[in-house]
Amino acid sequence: MAKELIIPQKRLGYKGLIFLIFLLNMTGPMSTDLYLSAFPTLLKYFNTTENILNYTLVGFFVSFAIGMLFIGPLSDKIGRKPVLLSGIFIYGLSSLLCAFAPTIDLLILFRITQAIGAGGMISVSMAMVKDSFSDQDRPGIIALLQMLGAFAPTVAPLIGAQIIKHFSWHVTFELLAVVALFSFVISLFVTETLEKEKRLKGNVFLSILSLKDILMNKPFLTYLLSMSGTSLIYMSFLAISSYIYIQWFKLTETEYSLFFAVNSLILLVGPSAYLLARKRLLPKQIVNISFGIIVVAGILILTIGKSSPYLFLISFAPITFANGFLRSFSSNVLLGQREMNSGGVASVINFSGTALGAVGMMLGTLNWSNYIQGLGWVTLIAITFSITLWMIYLKNNYKLNGM
Repeated sequence: MAKELIIPQKRLGYKGLIFLIFLLNMTGPMSTDLYLSAFPTLLKYFNTTENILNYTLVGFFVSFAIGMLFIGPLSDKIGRKPVLLSGIFIYGLSSLLCAFAPTIDLLILFRITQAIGAGGMISVSMAMVKDSFSDQDRPGIIALLQMLGAFAPTVAPLIGAQIIKHFSWHVTFELLAVVALFSFVISLFVTETLEKEKRLKGNVFLSILSLKDILMNKPFLTYLLSMSGTSLIYMSFLAISSYIYIQWFKLTETEYSLFFAVNSLILLVGPSAYLLARKRLLPKQIVNISFGIIVVAGILILTIGKSSPYLFLISFAPITFANGFLRSFSSNVLLGQREMNSGGVASVINFSGTALGAVGMMLGTLNWSNYIQGLGWVTLIAITFSITLWMIYLKNNYKLNGM
């Protein structure tokens, strides 16, 4: 892998930029996984219901998705660095406000504003990947970031469980504020990755309208939505994982965090497998195999998933693997469309995954007979959605670079 950047980072360097992008991409998983262990505690603290508490997740992801959709084009217009610094500031301030929220309503509100800042951090960081790395280097960088990104959902529940055990849920959000401060300081040393001559012309409103060209591109949109189905399934699991392990299987918060961490470690395997598969398999074969794995997993969840926490882990593991595998594969394909603006593409990619993820959270928390059976049906519904769109993509003989 070459060690050269398209836009040199005089102060951060090659590895420093990768570390910053990795840190920024941790914000989404850290913002959710760190406080999942506290859900049973938060139910009692705010004297609320599971449905209301889940709005702290659903509200976050809806706002996260909407924020990313518009923040990327803004960075295409005014540059990556000012948008990035603004996003980190909003995220850090909102994290502090979450820590001191006196009511569940205010916690939901501050989670929504926190998500806007996180959206800026994620969408800009992905645009910086396309700005900074060549077509040859980008697949490896994306896979590396996906593998490093598995670090956050692996350790966050473990850290969160220990915080709840020894301190209080407030500390989880205080820690996120500290992470934001650290990210802000490092971002001050970033060299702008979008040169002025490459920025969108006209006013800010016109830069947002540039999304139309991406959203009206049928091959791009069909492929994107087809590949986003795994996000719907995984986010559904994320919303109900603590209830499954703590309430259904009667595990402690620490035991839950260990099961969650093992599941998250499987995310490391997906991107590594992608780097091997892309040299041996055709793109269409990669998609077909991934979708087949998810179908099998959905059947396993429905049949043996509720028998024990170990069987549930084994049943859901293929989805975790496919999620990391397909995200690395599809992100590289979608970012490789040279005729599209980096910020707009990054925004649409992240918006689709996050928006469908929010839908998955709402589906997962419906009044199922039990959450495990519900997750099994959500899996089969989502993969049917993905396969249908994939068949449309193939039937119409759509073409994308990298496919």
